[in-house]
Amino acid sequence: MTFFFQYLTINLLSRKRRRRSIPPISQVTKKSSSSAAAGACTTILDLPGHILIDILSRLPLGSVLSSRCVCTAWSTLVSDPLFASLHIARVQPLELLLRANGLGCVSTALHLVDVDCIVKTAPPLDLNERQETRLNTKMLLPIPEYSIESRGVDQNDSSSSNSFLDRDYGIVNSCNGLLCLSKSIYNNPHIICNPFTGEYVSIPNSQGDDRFWGPVVPGFGYCPRSNKYKVVRLGFRLENMFQSMAEVYTVGTASWRSIGYAPFDLGVSLFATYLNGVIHWVSDDEKGPVFIVAFDFEVEQFSVVPLPPHFGETHKVRENLHHMNMGVLGGCLSVCDVTFVDHFDIWVMKKYGDPTSWTKEYVIQTHSGHLHRPLKVLENEDILMIWDKRELVLYNPVERCFRYLRIHGVLSVFEALIHVPSFLPLMDAVVGDNLNVENIKTSSENELLEGAETLFLVEQGQPRAESQSPLLWGANDER
Repeated sequence: MTFFFQYLTINLLSRKRRRRSIPPISQVTKKSSSSAAAGACTTILDLPGHILIDILSRLPLGSVLSSRCVCTAWSTLVSDPLFASLHIARVQPLELLLRANGLGCVSTALHLVDVDCIVKTAPPLDLNERQETRLNTKMLLPIPEYSIESRGVDQNDSSSSNSFLDRDYGIVNSCNGLLCLSKSIYNNPHIICNPFTGEYVSIPNSQGDDRFWGPVVPGFGYCPRSNKYKVVRLGFRLENMFQSMAEVYTVGTASWRSIGYAPFDLGVSLFATYLNGVIHWVSDDEKGPVFIVAFDFEVEQFSVVPLPPHFGETHKVRENLHHMNMGVLGGCLSVCDVTFVDHFDIWVMKKYGDPTSWTKEYVIQTHSGHLHRPLKVLENEDILMIWDKRELVLYNPVERCFRYLRIHGVLSVFEALIHVPSFLPLMDAVVGDNLNVENIKTSSENELLEGAETLFLVEQGQPRAESQSPLLWGANDER
């Protein structure tokens, strides 16, 4: 299928013929027999729209992104809701995105990692052999840097709003192909975007935004029954600095609304994890034990999800909180405990909401230190992880060995995000009377992407057994 796509693309671009526009899919029909009889040149664009959509929806994700640049007609087809539904039903639903996110180096680009290609590529044969994979597919985040001209900001003015702090946006969490972005300095949610289509909507400010004392705890999710997307935030206001307030914004409406006091005080937003219409955080309340706080977007209620039983032991003290992480593995809520010296445990809640279903799924021996964060269980049962925020790790639980792939290209630590790619237009995904969908300027998109950093994954040496430490990289190995 990839060869077919390349063949079509090369032939389409090499034809020096007049550009054609394609009408809406419902109006696309075969060319009349009279036109065919007249000897008109037949191309791929003469196929009915629904057949073209069917063909494009079978392509790998990277090829789909490239196909949008071939011509306006193909870009229109990829933006059709029919394509979005067919594509997500046919491709592997979870993709890995990387973003440079270090001190003074917060990237505005997301890099797509073709994990399947890496798994199918044999590792190097000896220690001195290096294998390099370039991450060619990039997407832009719609942060203020891309609207400088429209805001009349002098790009050479270091004191302007295009400063580092102004464009330091964090990713709150992913949900159904959409990302929620927050302003890192206060963690206040600002933008909902689809990185694959470039579309985004701005979250309105409230009159009381300047009344927050300290950072807020945000979360983003979907209500399956009401078909609505919502954003929740918890924070302290100056008028009551001893009780956290909870507010909800329904995407597509005009304003935030208060839902009263939050029953839990979350000092910071730790491991925001969306699953089954619920956002989860790990409690950082110094006045109580560590547990998981859950917020159900449909009923707008909080609840507690207990951690695995051993987290109540005396050695699981609060200062160890950052030596664990939470996420989703195999469709289940999971917790990775890295508080041990010689190994780490991966726990999975087999039956959501049932604390007795916590199961220690993996015990992985390691002497490397630092934090392993599980990201995804692959089709071959390998576990994809990120280690020390600098290397991707493939762990084979049968052979009990690791493959380490160092992230090169910029001197930074990295944020790894498991994301469901979606090409559904925001106007079709989100309902509401106050929905103002914007798009990253197409005219400057290529220039901005070319200006973004280029990342590489570098693997050196054979897979290492659990008893072996990861290869130490010297300063000269940094690109």
